[in-house]
Amino acid sequence: MTTLKKVLKLRTVVSTSAGMALATSCYLAGLQVATIMVGELAWISILVAGFFCLLSSMCFSELTSLYPTAAGIKLFIQSAFNEKAAIAIGAFYVLLGISMVGAESYLLSSVLSGTFTMVNANIDKFIWMLFFIVFVACINYRGIFITGLVQDILTYIMLGFLVIVSIYTFSTQDIAMSAALQSTQFTLANVLKAAGVGVFLYVGFEWVTPLAEETTDYKLIGRGMMIAIGILSIVYSMFVVAMYTGLTKEQLVSGTPIPHIVFARNLFGTPGVIFFIFMSILASVTSFNAGLLNTSRFAYAMARDNVLPKVFSKLHPDYATPWVSILALLVFAIIISFFILITHQYLFIIVMAAALECIIYVVMAVCVIRLRKKQPDAERSFKIPFGNLIPIITIVVFTGLALGLFADVSRDYSGKVLFHNYWVALVMFAFAIATTLYTLFVVPVFKNKAAELAKTRQKRRPGRQA
Repeated sequence: MTTLKKVLKLRTVVSTSAGMALATSCYLAGLQVATIMVGELAWISILVAGFFCLLSSMCFSELTSLYPTAAGIKLFIQSAFNEKAAIAIGAFYVLLGISMVGAESYLLSSVLSGTFTMVNANIDKFIWMLFFIVFVACINYRGIFITGLVQDILTYIMLGFLVIVSIYTFSTQDIAMSAALQSTQFTLANVLKAAGVGVFLYVGFEWVTPLAEETTDYKLIGRGMMIAIGILSIVYSMFVVAMYTGLTKEQLVSGTPIPHIVFARNLFGTPGVIFFIFMSILASVTSFNAGLLNTSRFAYAMARDNVLPKVFSKLHPDYATPWVSILALLVFAIIISFFILITHQYLFIIVMAAALECIIYVVMAVCVIRLRKKQPDAERSFKIPFGNLIPIITIVVFTGLALGLFADVSRDYSGKVLFHNYWVALVMFAFAIATTLYTLFVVPVFKNKAAELAKTRQKRRPGRQA
């Protein structure tokens, strides 16, 4: 019987955790952080957001040490609460996780279609979307070793590039740090508000947990997440401040969806634009790759548990990859990308993803507390120190951030109102109803079929032996 291969090491766990967050959409989110705060002090809110995510990663680490499986998040919730809650939340999580590919592909296609004109803007964008989504799906199809190697190369190139550009910017631009410290914008309320947006810079760090069955040691998952958050905190703190100081006031209020390209032109001229376009491709492919890698494993595990059709649990006989899950998610990503191309609502998906992440972090912290009560003697290779203090802080912080997101108004960094975020809450509520109905009415059908099949096989065995 074909099984998942245990080949991933710490460097790939780190690159996968960090790579999901290293997306083109993060340039926009980073600039929004910089406009809420005084731009030169954006690093404060980014570090605060990173600290909050570090607390959450500790919850994921303890839970993964308890259940090192590809079905991780579903099994955490199922053990702490019940299977129905786990299925409903898990299904929602997978759908929105792969939806981020749509938002990311839209931003990447905006960069490329504006540079390489083929037919017209919309057709060009869709061609670029299709090309990169299919390209990443092919890499994932061929096996975890190749996928992990690609992830390592792209992620570490991206991190190095952002650090080098930031250092160069600091050496050539005037950073008005003392004036920023005296600004009326520099308040605790703005620090926390900007940190709420800054959480999006780390979105997806925990998506590495479904790879627990493919690491050489499942303990690497928790360690890799924490290292990735630390690296992202430093790199984003540097690059967001650099990008803000490298843009003019007019450019900051222009509302362009590709501020990093404008920044590159200011800094290096046309050669810089070309180089940044190449790095945008790397950033998006890195994020695509990490997203498809992890969501396909989660879908595979859910099918293995008879939550999705059994066909999704099929592994390729040669590559040991969940090829049906990969192909299904490929189709879904293309549909979402086309929808965003028509509506241009990429920021809506981004805000929804940030809100869902906050909710998941709260749920995971609650799972830690409940499982400590339900399974106090279960073996845990990692246990969060200070009792329940850190899980409680995580619950309070991310509940507040989620409520703040829903009550907020989304604007571009020029200040233009795009939509009221209560619409995000309503759409998420509709999603929750849909996944709940799926759990109540569709999942029992799959489980009954699996039970009947198991009984049939048991009846046949005595006959064969006779």
